[in-house]
Amino acid sequence: MTHSPSKTDELSALHAENRHLKETVAAMRDTLEAMVLEKNSAVQRQAAASRDEIENMKSAVVALRDALENLRIERDRQVQEAVARGKAENRELQNAVQALRDRLDQALLDERDRFRLERRGLEDELAQLRQTVTVLREALEAKGRTP
Repeated sequence: MTHSPSKTDELSALHAENRHLKETVAAMRDTLEAMVLEKNSAVQRQAAASRDEIENMKSAVVALRDALENLRIERDRQVQEAVARGKAENRELQNAVQALRDRLDQALLDERDRFRLERRGLEDELAQLRQTVTVLREALEAKGRTP
């Protein structure tokens, strides 16, 4: 069975187009994988930065608590010397300490929320990229099936 030159040419063209589509899919897959790796790297860098910032905040909280404890000890000595003045001052210091703790707690919560939102955004973007790849792959497969 011999093929006429036009059928051979058509078959060669289809093989060439198929090869080209496979190469395009491979290139798109490589690009997507590179993008996923970069996004993962960015998320890891952001997570590391967030962890560092949280650790710094924890250290600051410890230092503030130590400073506040030292201040309280000093204030107790002053209270013994002047009870009336010391009670009022102690009340003010306790309110300041609570306000600082509340602000620090809120700052930690805000940072965690910001990180969650950034991560969610990155995950959404990754899902969109995956969906795009699926749509493109299906389109390429559909095109490959049409005569």
